[in-house]
Amino acid sequence: MKNAHLRFGWLTYMKVTEKTTTNIRLRLDRFIGELLPDPPRQAKAHLISMIGGDTQIAAVSAAISLGERFMVEGPGVAPIRVCLERNAQCFKGAIQISGRKKPLRHLIGLSEELASGSSAASGKTLLASSETAFVWSAVAHLHGLPGVPDWANWFAQELKTHRAIVPAVGIGCSPCVIQASKEQLLDWLSWGVESGAIGFPSETGPVQWPKQSLQGIFIDVQ
Repeated sequence: MKNAHLRFGWLTYMKVTEKTTTNIRLRLDRFIGELLPDPPRQAKAHLISMIGGDTQIAAVSAAISLGERFMVEGPGVAPIRVCLERNAQCFKGAIQISGRKKPLRHLIGLSEELASGSSAASGKTLLASSETAFVWSAVAHLHGLPGVPDWANWFAQELKTHRAIVPAVGIGCSPCVIQASKEQLLDWLSWGVESGAIGFPSETGPVQWPKQSLQGIFIDVQ
């Protein structure tokens, strides 16, 4: 797409041994991570998506499996040291570009937490977008909450009131973390219904939730 490179970041992998020095720099199109309180300028990575050549992608894929650390930077994100940690998953693909004989290689790395969806069970829900409608539909789906799409704005206000939504670090997206257990969420919903702030539809029938697409979740710079 036009000017897509303007939203790209960089991933740098450097490793020095007695005999060799590895220094790889790859274009990064998507990143999701959580800042760590200590040490500063470090983050737990959850999603890393990058493109490059065969050798570079192979080296970074091996580094991910070994739990190595990388430097990540991009639009609005100052250089930060990140790691996908243990049991990360990698997915590889190819991107054929017109006029180029060999395709570019595409690598996506996912943390165990994001790949398994285990964060929701621990009272922390990591989402790739902070858009109001998406947050409500995703949380309702992950926790099995009763509700209708019209409650999205009310739910967003509840998250702010309880300080339960925290921005995450993102390149090419606007991720967030919801810090609330299923029991807390049900308490808020119960209060909302009892107080009349929200209500169920007057007519019975299936609830039609809006469809979500990756294009809608991930931000594209035109």
